Amino acid sequence: MATIIRADGTRAETSAVSLKDLQTVVGGYIEIVSIGGGGYIVLDEEGKLKNKPLNVIATELYNNQNDVIVGDVVVCSQAEID
Repeated sequence: MATIIRADGTRAETSAVSLKDLQTVVGGYIEIVSIGGGGYIVLDEEGKLKNKPLNVIATELYNNQNDVIVGDVVVCSQAEID
């Protein structure tokens, strides 16, 4: 089951991972980034341009020293989004 991680730190489980569902959750066009171990973060590709708030939990999961994740995201496996 996929997990929604909101920028405010709250989480919710979801089984809705269609393109439309993902776009609704992240609030825009999606971008998918790998977090290793077969996991992915689905985020709003224009989140920084829209000045969305920092998502601390997603940024820690992403573990990229040169980038941050903003806005609400969905964390899932590749099988869930195929």
